[in-house]
Amino acid sequence: MPALRILVIDDHPLFRAGVTAILTSESDLHVVGEAGTGMEGIAAFRVLRPDVTLVDLKLPDMDGDKVIATVRKDEPEARFIVLTTYGGDAAARRSISAGAHGYLLKTSLINELIAAVRSVHAGRPYISPAVGKELSEHRGDECLTEREIEVLRAVAAGLENKQIARKLGISADTVKEHLSRTMAKLHASNRSHALAIALSRGFLP
Repeated sequence: MPALRILVIDDHPLFRAGVTAILTSESDLHVVGEAGTGMEGIAAFRVLRPDVTLVDLKLPDMDGDKVIATVRKDEPEARFIVLTTYGGDAAARRSISAGAHGYLLKTSLINELIAAVRSVHAGRPYISPAVGKELSEHRGDECLTEREIEVLRAVAAGLENKQIARKLGISADTVKEHLSRTMAKLHASNRSHALAIALSRGFLP
């Protein structure tokens, strides 16, 4: 059997080198290319046509789920594994919705990474156990809307309600309503608590 052809998309050269060394130590795995940005990764995929692509969730020019969605729009059979530091359920759901077949944390063991690549290539999804636990714990929870996430990003930037209102072109009362609904969805006691929860769950990558 020919070796599985793998593309690695991550903006940290040393991390890419480490992943490449791990994978190519296996006789049935071969890294055919690397990329440091989302656009480079998309271009590399179209040229190399790898069997499995590993992609970081946070890249300099776009999020990894956007890379996945862009490629799979034209290549629905493309197989992706997200390899990231974000362990929250919201980040995982976003990636899976975009078409990821696997979701691994960068703290995963070497044998888990190798197993994930083989599993995804064989058509079996692979989710890191820690992430699977998060997904299970928050199953049925209401998701935040895009506007609610925009408001939270503004809160993270240190803006007050009136400043957020001006930035988003809405009223201060509407900002207050968005924050109130967000806190209810996240079971948060205040805006700082809501921000901490949103960050830990991956609503704000």
